[in-house]
Amino acid sequence: MKIHLLLVIIGTYAAIVLAQTQEGFISLDCGLPIEESPYDNEFNGLTFTSDSTFIQTGKSGRVHKDLNDVLSKQYLTLRYFPEGKRNCYSLDVKPDTKYLIAVSSVYGNYDGLNLDPNFDIYIGPNKWISINLKGRPNGTLDEIIHKSMSNSLDICLVKTGTTSPIISAIEIRPLRDNTYVSQSGSLRLSFRVYLNNSDGFIRYPDDVRDRIWNPFFGSSYSQITTNLNINNSNAYEVPKTALQSAATPRNASGPLVITWNPKPSNAQVYLYMHFAEIQTLEANEIREFDFILKGNFNHSGFSPTKLKVFTLFTEVPMQCDSGDCRLELVRTPKSILPPLINALEAYTVIEFPKLETSPSDVGKGDPCLPKDWSWENLRCSYVDLSTPPQIVSLKNEELEDIKRSNFCIISALNFFWDASSARIVAFSERIVAFSERIVVFCSSNAPIRSSLSCLTKKEEEG
Repeated sequence: MKIHLLLVIIGTYAAIVLAQTQEGFISLDCGLPIEESPYDNEFNGLTFTSDSTFIQTGKSGRVHKDLNDVLSKQYLTLRYFPEGKRNCYSLDVKPDTKYLIAVSSVYGNYDGLNLDPNFDIYIGPNKWISINLKGRPNGTLDEIIHKSMSNSLDICLVKTGTTSPIISAIEIRPLRDNTYVSQSGSLRLSFRVYLNNSDGFIRYPDDVRDRIWNPFFGSSYSQITTNLNINNSNAYEVPKTALQSAATPRNASGPLVITWNPKPSNAQVYLYMHFAEIQTLEANEIREFDFILKGNFNHSGFSPTKLKVFTLFTEVPMQCDSGDCRLELVRTPKSILPPLINALEAYTVIEFPKLETSPSDVGKGDPCLPKDWSWENLRCSYVDLSTPPQIVSLKNEELEDIKRSNFCIISALNFFWDASSARIVAFSERIVAFSERIVVFCSSNAPIRSSLSCLTKKEEEG
């Protein structure tokens, strides 16, 4: 199964724009000039804002003008990072909340060099994915379902070669906690499809969680559709438009087969299958089938519910034989009709073993992890993967003049992050005496986390 992610303005967008809430959504158009922010995407009404208030590093670029009529607006600008090994976005999120995180990168020959970048993307101190834009003129879009551990989420771009990392858009959507449950780790998207012989993808506002559903249809399938309303009220909230079509095997007595190759080949896989009966059955007609997934997952005697979604999923991760996953929906002997399926999602488990640095020792990006890229002039203690690193001291303590408009405290050690010099420095006792609490002046552009108590000069003196 090959799923092509649609960054380009091609095909039909299968949604009617309606007024819907975007509560909890983060939609960043990276590199967008602040004076052009915010704006509403003309295709689905999503509100995008500039990333300039979420990161203090990098430079803005714009793809080649020939792509202006090809790419969606959020992919026309980008942020690139010619300096530094690691550059991080720090985003405000709710702790212990499950999020769908989508990151897009479109090179678009913004620099006129025709050198496709390659780089890594990290979530906090853990590597998520390697990006290689060679042979990808329309860019990449990668998704992961990840649970936040604190009220701040760091997305970091790491230079791995001679080219500069780039990023076009960051989109973060809250999910229900009782969906996409894994025994451990986060879930990286392999594919998310609805079974339809078309070229129109589905996302917000049809999907209230703004998941992207790409059409998929095999040559051995037959398509059935309906215009009737389908009840999609289960926890997964599959869009109704994705449920109004289904695939059945062209050979009505044979199985419906779906195959794919997870990456890596030995990955642990979670599968989510969404069904609704969209045909009107005669009194003597039965649709019943079994599920077979290479001995990993079996379910017998399933019948879809009339015009109502039912989601069947693997509760424990499975590993496909020889890296080839093969799902078969097999008609039972008493069934009159062939099996069907409306929509399907597959994910692989990705473990993030490194814990973020202790929340009391804060900064822009994790100051201690990855260990090879800990901040200059800083010494951290490392115990094991289950224990967050702690900042223990500076390697070379220096008392510097405080630039009150541009720093934040690391409260555990009475150090602060000076954004102007990109270093951690100690601060003098006269500042501690400024308040009984350990507080410090911070500008709105400083890398602030909510565990700090950051005040303006007026508030402090009052």
